[in-house]
Formats: sequence, C-alpha cells, structure tokens
Amino acid sequence: MINTGCLAYHSEAAMSFCFAKTRRENPLLTIRFGFLLRKNKEDVMKYKISELAKLLGVSTNTVRRYEDMGYISAVRDEKSGYRYYNDDDIFSVMNAKMHVKYGFSHEQISQMQSFSLEETIDAYKKRMDEMDKQIAYMTYLRHRLKDDYLLMNKAATYSDIYEKMSLTMYTVIYKDGEKLLQEPERLQKLGEFIYNSPEVLHTYIIPKESVDNGNFRVCCGWSVKEEHMDKYGMTANSYTQIYKGRPSVMGISEVPADIGRLANENPEYLKELMIGKHLDYMKEHNLYLNGDILGIVITKVRDSGKNVIYMLMSLPFGKKDV
Repeated sequence: MINTGCLAYHSEAAMSFCFAKTRRENPLLTIRFGFLLRKNKEDVMKYKISELAKLLGVSTNTVRRYEDMGYISAVRDEKSGYRYYNDDDIFSVMNAKMHVKYGFSHEQISQMQSFSLEETIDAYKKRMDEMDKQIAYMTYLRHRLKDDYLLMNKAATYSDIYEKMSLTMYTVIYKDGEKLLQEPERLQKLGEFIYNSPEVLHTYIIPKESVDNGNFRVCCGWSVKEEHMDKYGMTANSYTQIYKGRPSVMGISEVPADIGRLANENPEYLKELMIGKHLDYMKEHNLYLNGDILGIVITKVRDSGKNVIYMLMSLPFGKKDV
C-alpha cells in the first residue's frame, strides 16, 4: 500500500491521480504526466488499434498516421502477435492534437516529442510571438474590412458630394494612361506595398493637368496611408508619390469595370462618370481643382448584368476669390 492521497484508482491499469511519494520508495511505480503507472508489463493497460481509435474518436487509419508522424509507437506482443498501445500513447496523441490547435506544424510537433522542458518553453514563446503578430495583422485587416463596409453602405444609401480633409497617401503608380510602368525599383516598391500592408488601397489617379487641358487621363496605382508606412515598416523611394492631406471635395462614383477601354474610346464620358458631379459641386461653390485627383476603390460588384466599380473620389480644392 502506498502512503498517498489518491483521488482515484483503476484496478487494471493501476493508475491514479496522486500526491505520491518519490519513486525510490516503490521501484515498481513511475509518474508520467500526472498518472501513476505500474512498471510490471502485465499491469500496464494495453490498447489494440481499434480500441485506441474508439477512445480518441478517430479512424484506425488516423492512428496509423499518428504513428507514422512519430507521435506514438506500438509494441508487438510476443505471445499474441498483436500490436498494442499504452496510456502514454493516449497522452501523446492528445498533446499533439492540442499543439495542432496552437498552430504548430506536424513537423514541429514531431520534433517536440524529444524536447526538454526548456526547449518546450522556448517553442511556446516563439509560437506566442507569432500569434501576437497574426492577431495584430487580423486586427488591421478588420479595420480595412470595416472601412470598406461603411463605404459600401454609404454607396448604397448616400450619393451626396461633401467637403472633407483628405488623408496623406503614399502612392506608387504602375500604369500611366496606356503605358505600363515596369522599372525594377518601381516593381519592388509595388510589391512592398501590396504584400507588407494589409490595408493597401487600389487607387486611380487623374493628373490635374489632364483635366485642365482637356486630355483626360487615368493612372493606376497602389496607395498606403501615411500612418501605416511606419506601422508596416515601409519606406518611400523615387517612385513613391506623396499626396498630402488637404481640403477636398469627396463623393462616391459608380464606374464600369472596364475603365481602360472607356479611357480610350470615350474619355469625356468616363470623366463625367468619375468626377462629373464633383466638378459641378466645385463650380457651384466657387472652388477650383488644386491638385491630382485620387479615386480609392471600394469594391467591384455585378450590377444589372455588368461589372461595376465603386470608388471614393477625392478632389483637392482651393477657393476662388469672390
């Protein structure tokens, strides 16, 4: 009889949750993962693959896969010829399943089978750091999702033109009219914007001079808000255009998705669709265009059998002397 405060006892497995004395006091006992097990082979609980599969709620093929991954190891009984698993294997599988939930890869979990306590602590710390980054990234994505959601609702219910201070935007253009821009440093910066920032914005730019001289031209690019440049560790280069925040006339426009075709075939019609009502507002309020126009894409949808783009157009303005 062991002098312990046992909570439960399994007669066949000789297994208990215990406040046990050291193993030296009884060499037939060992403590593994909070369980007290007898060392005698005949006293150790053994499970056939079908029994283990039922206990774990998986198929026998899954059990074999766990064994292939190194999580468990069956022992063949010399008398019966059957291969058996033990209680340690149950813990190993459940531990591995928890590690999967934590986000460890199967390769990492396999390696962790032989980790010391210090190595396991280090692995957990690294995984927590990775999760913190993932949580931050998803938080930023949700901000962008919410912004788009609010703008889409505005597009569906609110079509007025209004005045508002625009945000400072860092923009890299990849298409100027019909000319595709592919300088290596430009492409490198485009890739940085697209892949480093979860809140990157697809942008249409209308140069001021193309409106003033009647030669309407649309450029395409990717933009990042000024506040996100440092947040995502991005920098500007010679191909980065900075559009400072300034008083602007804003409003949402609905435009056919084939903007490139319209820009070639009927630029004046495209101009009317994109900024016609904005220019009318400016004329009515004695305002003049005071810089390049930015259009931030909100979404592309299917409407009346056609693909259309909703975008928030922002026209910087100055006030005319009355």
